[in-house]
Amino acid sequence: MAPDFRRTGTLRPPSIQPARVVIGIGREVAVTDAETRHRQRREAFASLTGERLRAATDCQFALLPYEELARLAADWYEACAQAMVRGNFGPMDELVRQQARVAADQGFALEDVLQLLRHCRRAAIELERWSEDQFADVDALIDQALRCLSGQVPWDIPEELSYLTGKGAPAPAQPILPGLRQHHPERRSFQRNRLRLPIRVRASFRTGPVEETTHTLNVARGGLYFLSGYPYVAGLRLLVTYPYWQDPDAINREYPARVVRVESQPDGRRGVAVQFLVSLERPAY
Repeated sequence: MAPDFRRTGTLRPPSIQPARVVIGIGREVAVTDAETRHRQRREAFASLTGERLRAATDCQFALLPYEELARLAADWYEACAQAMVRGNFGPMDELVRQQARVAADQGFALEDVLQLLRHCRRAAIELERWSEDQFADVDALIDQALRCLSGQVPWDIPEELSYLTGKGAPAPAQPILPGLRQHHPERRSFQRNRLRLPIRVRASFRTGPVEETTHTLNVARGGLYFLSGYPYVAGLRLLVTYPYWQDPDAINREYPARVVRVESQPDGRRGVAVQFLVSLERPAY
């Protein structure tokens, strides 16, 4: 029987704390060789896995910028390390639950989250040489965390779901919490998707600079579409922070872009199609 993993953690789990080493007189250094190696391996894993996720053709998360995907991979790696090394399953439990809730709210499908988790797991086996046996308890935890979300997110989550196969017993009808809408991912195209991702847009008009925080209506690999009350015109240069997280510890990146199309909307707003002027892939060094 799998252990009960319903302990709380943080969305961005803390790094494994090293022992303190005293060097000289009264001088403490909190970073040991083991911690340095752990951080370097995490960063290398995040970099390579971010590239893999960005190139994926079976996961809507591939539409996110490389930097965002690398951060997701780093969080997954740290949560796995906490579980495997310290037996602390709280960070992974919270990571899965919180990421699934956010993804559902933004229009991702359950299969997108499953594929994200599978890609990270596969990368750890291929890049870090972690064994299948090491994942036994972590896999059970992830399955349990996802099943516990039934009725809390607008997805049909099968009973006895296995995230590795995506299969399980058909779930009985569950009342969906008020305000949640059932998504039908099979009706969406991977090329352009109706994802509600937070963005910040900065532009300069003749009347002066403008900054607005809004969300996307759909997203493609090289651009996005949003609604606005400002007088954007085709050809206007913008700075777009995508995605735009407002958490205190969030690290956001701004990308130069230009407006390629503007469409009038029945409510008086404008639909603004934006093309990024730089690649969202891993930067070349």
